[in-house]
Amino acid sequence: MRAIRRSRYGGPERLEIAEVENEPLEAGQVRLRVAAASLNPFEWHHMRGLPWMMRPTSGWRRPRNPGLGVDVAGVVTEVADDVADLRVGDAVFGVARNSLAESATARAEYLVRIPDGVELEAAAAVPLAGLTALQALRDRGLMTGGSRVLILGAAGGVGHYAVQIARALGAGRVVASCSGRNASWVQGLGADRVLDYTQGEVDGIDERFDVILDIAGGVRIAYLRSLLAPGGSLVLVGGPGDGRLLGPATRIFRGLITSRFRRERVVMVNATWSGEDLAILARMLGDGSLRSVIHREVGLTEVPAAIAELEGGHVPGKIVVRP
Repeated sequence: MRAIRRSRYGGPERLEIAEVENEPLEAGQVRLRVAAASLNPFEWHHMRGLPWMMRPTSGWRRPRNPGLGVDVAGVVTEVADDVADLRVGDAVFGVARNSLAESATARAEYLVRIPDGVELEAAAAVPLAGLTALQALRDRGLMTGGSRVLILGAAGGVGHYAVQIARALGAGRVVASCSGRNASWVQGLGADRVLDYTQGEVDGIDERFDVILDIAGGVRIAYLRSLLAPGGSLVLVGGPGDGRLLGPATRIFRGLITSRFRRERVVMVNATWSGEDLAILARMLGDGSLRSVIHREVGLTEVPAAIAELEGGHVPGKIVVRP
């Protein structure tokens, strides 16, 4: 099969398409024919081996795993003997190992069936970004019905799902920030108010929020704290970072340290794989409360350029890969 591979850390030029053998199927796993995968910052961080804090697990000098990709949607072609919930021929989506390939393996517990009427490409775009948005709002932000929510970076992969998930979880008001060119479709996802950050509309906000989800990372944490209602939560997801050691986490850790001396709650989120949460996202896809905005679809040969585009920032929605 064809798959994206790299033998060293570096830029997109390090990526190549190679003919590789299928990985052995282990207990609890299934094999998929990959119909679609999608790209996240996860891929370019692992491509470059940055920040350095990830090297103990990914490999100090060279990547231990030569493949890339976690988001996947496809059709089950083989199941391990101990897998009971999935069968050959099932159309599923979730988290896999090295999904930027024509075939991939995945743990059955991290896959769910694609609801009727949902395209495989739309499902493939969801897993990592959708899990991040759901867990950031519900678990870290402690969002409840009626909560007033502010989402910074609402046109990106995590952000555009967060707008919809906040609405699906019963938010009383959703305010979103993005560039003006994306404002209309972000509002169409369920935002009550959209702020154009390129015109300075995020400065001087005259509202208070129960949950602030900062994905963009371009606004001072002290200012965001001032926008929190009593008992509110500021959830830091990512954003730009100039530290090769910690990357985007540099700003996040500064915020967490200074928050210890203030009343406001400041937390960070690191998505965890969860079959139960993927099932929630599948139900949302099925009932139409969640949809994927796909920036463009690419083939394997276009993956290096697509990762470079994603690394540059400001990609609206998701980039989907169709092997």
